[in-house]
Amino acid sequence: MKPYWVRVAMAKGAVILAKRASRNQSWSDRLIRKLLDRVLKFNFDLDEMVLLDQGYDPDELERYQRGEIPDS
Repeated sequence: MKPYWVRVAMAKGAVILAKRASRNQSWSDRLIRKLLDRVLKFNFDLDEMVLLDQGYDPDELERYQRGEIPDS
């Protein structure tokens, strides 16, 4: 197991890379995104939660915020 300070440094570096990859504005952001895709084996563009999102209507959102259970 790696020393604690090494794991902390690696985690901080990963967060910085993830922030850069999420911007996707410059060529370096896209390069970091491709690197993270290969390392994490996660495709940012095909996230199921994003693909399956159907949105909320205002009434449904109000009911959710009040804590009412939906009729499913």
